Amino acid sequence: MTKLSKILTDRQMSQRDLQRAILDKHKVLLGDDRISRMVTGIHTNYQVKFAKMIADTLNVKVDDIIE
Repeated sequence: MTKLSKILTDRQMSQRDLQRAILDKHKVLLGDDRISRMVTGIHTNYQVKFAKMIADTLNVKVDDIIE
């Protein structure tokens, strides 16, 4: 389980919930496939802007979501 996956599970959020929260807060639509790869750990080379966006949306530090 990735750090991001654990945060979503602990908050009872789905990947779709995260996607909507990012869209609401940052007006950026991350694709389903990108979010899925980040949550499952397939995609580990985050672009800094996306890592900051996700961390800001979840009110955590970037280190809290990056393996």
